[in-house]
Amino acid sequence: MRTPIAAVCVALSLCFVASAGAATTQGGEPHTVKPEGGALDLVSTSFGQRSRELEIIYRSTEAITPQLLAEVKGGQICTVFAQASLAARSVCVTRTDGKWRIVSRGERVEGSVSQPRASELRLRFKPSAAKLRVGIADVYVKATAAGCSAKQSRAAKITWSEAEIVSAAVLELPCEHRVPRVGSYQARVWDVVTTGCRRSGAGQVSRGPSGKRIALTYDDGPSTYTPAFLRELRKLGVPATFFLIGQQVSANASLVRSILRSGSMVANHSWSHPNMGGGGAAASSQLRDANAAIRRATGFTPCLFRPPYGSTSADLVNRANAQGMTSVLWSVDPLDWRSPGTGAIVSTVLGQTQGGAIILSHDGGGPRSQTLAALPQIVRTLKQRGYKFVTLTDLLGYAERITLVK
Repeated sequence: MRTPIAAVCVALSLCFVASAGAATTQGGEPHTVKPEGGALDLVSTSFGQRSRELEIIYRSTEAITPQLLAEVKGGQICTVFAQASLAARSVCVTRTDGKWRIVSRGERVEGSVSQPRASELRLRFKPSAAKLRVGIADVYVKATAAGCSAKQSRAAKITWSEAEIVSAAVLELPCEHRVPRVGSYQARVWDVVTTGCRRSGAGQVSRGPSGKRIALTYDDGPSTYTPAFLRELRKLGVPATFFLIGQQVSANASLVRSILRSGSMVANHSWSHPNMGGGGAAASSQLRDANAAIRRATGFTPCLFRPPYGSTSADLVNRANAQGMTSVLWSVDPLDWRSPGTGAIVSTVLGQTQGGAIILSHDGGGPRSQTLAALPQIVRTLKQRGYKFVTLTDLLGYAERITLVK
C-alpha cells in the first residue's frame, strides 16, 4: 500500500514547503494505528525534519523500557527507508551498555535519543549520518521486543457458557509490531540550504566559550588551494570557516558553494583586503560589496567578518555589526603566512590551543602547502585531546537561517 503523497505530508511530516523560518521547524504530526497488544506495541509514530536533522518519535501503549530494547537480546525499533536505486536502509534504536544507541547496518549513527515520557522515544540525526539522501523515500517502522520469539503469552482468555467455563486458553500477543501494519508511506527527505546566520552577543570576539569545542578558520580564499583543504577536511570529518575576499568569489562561485555543501561555513574578509582599521564609509563599502558577492554566488549572507591584518577599531566593529556581522579575531596564530615549515605550524597550534580556541590559518594569499600538510596532524592530535571541531557560527552559538528544498 502506498498512501498518496499529500496525505503522507500530514502523517509523516517529512514533507515541508520550501520557505524560510517556520519551514525549518514544521512537522511531527503523529501517524496512529490501533493497538495490537503485547510489548513494544507502537500506536503512534511521527517524522519531522528539524533544521538539519530528522526527528523520529515512537509512542507505545506501555513503557518503552531499556530491557525491551536490550541489544544483546535483539530488542530494537527500526525505521526502514527505501529510496530509488538504493537498497533499503534501517535506522534502529537499541539499548547497550546502559546507553541508547542509534545504528544502521551495524554502524553507529551520530545523533541523540531522548525519552520525555516512559512510553515515548525521540531520535534526532542528520540524514547523511545514516547515508540517506535527499528525495522520495518509502518508510515504515518495525519494533521487536528483546527476547521476542514471534509470540508472547499473557493472561488466559476464558470462554463462558451460562455459568460454566467452556474453555480457557493462553492469550497469544505479538512481540513484533509494524507501522503501518501493511505497506509503507511515501515521504521526502529535504535538502538543507543555508541562507545566512544571526549574530548575537559581543560585537567583536577572539575566542569562543570555554569547553572542548574549537574552530578552524582560513583566510584569503577562495584560491587554487581551497579544494585541497576541503578534501582534507572531508577525510578528517571536521568543518572549518573560510573568510573570503569578495573580489575572488565570482570566478570561484561553484567552489564557494561547495564549501557550504560540505558543512563548512563562509564569512566576509572584505572586498579587496585593504587595511580597514580606520573604519569610515570606505570600510562599509568593502563589507557590503564582499557580502553581495558571496550572496550572488551562494544565496548565503555572512554574519561573520574578519578584518584584514587583524586591524580593527570601534568604528569598524560598529559598521560590521550594522551589517549583521560580528568582527572575529583569533586566539591561535601559527603565522603560517610566513611559511615557517609544517612542523612549526603544527607545534604552534598544538601549543596554543585551549577550549574555545579560534585557530587562524590561510588557504589563500600565497603558497599554502605547509598549512595543508599540517592539517591532519593538528586535527588528529586535538581530537585525541578530546576537542571537537565546529564551525565558528556553531562555536559562538549563532542560529542559522536555512531553507528546506527539494
